[in-house]
Amino acid sequence: MASRAFPHHIPRQASLARWVPRQPGSWAMVLAPAMVGTVSVGLSDRPFAHTIAMALLISWDWVLCYCTQYALSRWMLSPAGRRSAAAWLGWTLATVICGCATLAAAPGLLRWAPIFAVLCAASLLDIAVRHSASDMVSQTAGIIASCLVPAVLPSAVDSAAAVLPDDLAWWNAFGWWPPQAFDARLLSVAAMMFGYEFGSLLFVRSMIRRFGDDRYRQAAILWHVGILLAAMMAAYLGVFTRPWAAIFTALALTARVGVWDAANTRQRPPISCLALTECVSVVLTSICTVIACMP
Repeated sequence: MASRAFPHHIPRQASLARWVPRQPGSWAMVLAPAMVGTVSVGLSDRPFAHTIAMALLISWDWVLCYCTQYALSRWMLSPAGRRSAAAWLGWTLATVICGCATLAAAPGLLRWAPIFAVLCAASLLDIAVRHSASDMVSQTAGIIASCLVPAVLPSAVDSAAAVLPDDLAWWNAFGWWPPQAFDARLLSVAAMMFGYEFGSLLFVRSMIRRFGDDRYRQAAILWHVGILLAAMMAAYLGVFTRPWAAIFTALALTARVGVWDAANTRQRPPISCLALTECVSVVLTSICTVIACMP
């Protein structure tokens, strides 16, 4: 009887895939809000060197969190879970070490910990229940967490928000959330990036995974019409310093959905063309978000 052959080594690409996500689209959605937030907070009147250093540190922590969640989800879904365990344990250790260093420099970031913990738990629970890392719930939770990164930055770069009072009690909401913990411009950045990223999730899903499903196609169209109306309302209310950039972004994203929807009613679009469209969209959105929210 012939013996069953087992490979003596794991291919390098397969081994690397357990540690680092290989989806360029996912990396763009993870990094774009953090980078836009870093540029936006760097353009403020805060001390430049300290502000940029803390913003980049938080961005790095967020990348570690993403890699940890990715490796953990692979471990949960993979039948050969032992091989993936080293990846998520390694990323978890790196996240804890860097996270503790960041919290030592800015304890005020703890006020955001429960929100991110809930989003992480929702994502992992959905993966465990549905046995898929590409479900809407888990991906939406990841998008919300990614787009919250710009809103977190004041708790690290503003001296009044970066610390917690010594006599802080859990019921003291004002102590946990002082006014300095919020920055209207960075909240606008978070909102604009969420509008793009959730719309991109619906759009891409309607073009690939759920092609032919009218529910996703209609949801993508309605969402983009909604962000266009929201951008116009925000411009009217004076939310943006340069409202034309926000309106232009919403118009471009809505037109993107309309053109693709009209051109691909029967045939699934080429992945390369769709990827190029999304690449242009994320660059355009990032640049216009910085311009719309500049001081």
